[in-house]
Amino acid sequence: MPTLRLVDPDGYTVPGAVHPNVPGAREAEVRGQLLREVAPVHAAEWADFGYDARAYQVIADPSS
Repeated sequence: MPTLRLVDPDGYTVPGAVHPNVPGAREAEVRGQLLREVAPVHAAEWADFGYDARAYQVIADPSS
């Protein structure tokens, strides 16, 4: 099961946006939640630096 993490436009992991061992059946749900709910909040906090929620990505790290 992969670990999903939200990364900002600069490639840094957004604090609190790491979901370890996501089952395959929930992967799309978790990805959507990170992009729809977490990314806009984080981007708004950093809007003065040009952050835009549309530039965030969800990265899947394979399980170890």
